[in-house]
Amino acid sequence: MSIKIYLSSFDLNVLLKYKEMRPEAELNVLLSYGTVKGDYYDMIVTHRDKINSLILDSGAFTYNYAKESLREKIDLDGFACYCQTFNNQFDFIFNFDKNFKATGYDDNCKCQKQLEEKGIKNLVPVVHDYRGLNTDEVGEYLKNYEIISLGMSEDKKDDFVVGGIVKRIKDAGKKVHLLGVSSYNRLKDLPIDYNDSSNWAQAQKFGYVYFWNYPYNPDKAEIMLRFRDSEPDREDNKLIYFEDYDYRPEVEQYIKNELSITYRDLYGHNATFCRQLVNTHYFVTLQDHVRAAHKANGFDTIYP
Repeated sequence: MSIKIYLSSFDLNVLLKYKEMRPEAELNVLLSYGTVKGDYYDMIVTHRDKINSLILDSGAFTYNYAKESLREKIDLDGFACYCQTFNNQFDFIFNFDKNFKATGYDDNCKCQKQLEEKGIKNLVPVVHDYRGLNTDEVGEYLKNYEIISLGMSEDKKDDFVVGGIVKRIKDAGKKVHLLGVSSYNRLKDLPIDYNDSSNWAQAQKFGYVYFWNYPYNPDKAEIMLRFRDSEPDREDNKLIYFEDYDYRPEVEQYIKNELSITYRDLYGHNATFCRQLVNTHYFVTLQDHVRAAHKANGFDTIYP
């Protein structure tokens, strides 16, 4: 097995610049129907060759949690048309799982069936009742699908529950996608095949970049380095400022060597863009680190 980490709701300009900087990089992208932008077509069609694996989310999260004005733009029929138009460009597509409740299995199955009846291929069901208290969703989906996604659930952060589901799916010879989880310490011990993260973009919104800290402190493999232009110093702020990090020279040298981005660039006119590139590179290389951990755990042998 070889995990793929998808960058969700990616940006065309970041894609083009990053591939210019790192043409050999394995870049996997998740696009969401719930946040369709004008540049999606260019990623789906024009520059599809720059993306290793491309998958599509239905926008169910946006449907459940966004403002009413956004929710009105998301429905099953519209999603189906979008899928029909671009089906062959995506490696797989998530179901329109509009009901996030543990009792929502029947509603979500109806959506999946309607999409399949419209000819949508490579659909992936999404589990919400992790414990199977209402319906054994995992067991039902194992009967007919090769990939099963673990979506929103009150048990999402319970490593014991998640670990048990992952093992059950893998032991059945199927593949697992873990929605919205990107922490190295969670991923390294779970033999999942796919996961995704929007933190490549979210991080810079809150003024920080990710850095692989494992060589300096294996117990804290990933850290977030904050920039001082995002908010003033606060005594109760527990995050580390870029300038105060003990290994700041190493960080600066690493970023310069890998991306030709300098400390000055991270505060310059294109600071946001440069920080997005740094965070993109972090998650691309995180994939390699997780793969190495999976191999060390013997997952390649257990689940070839």
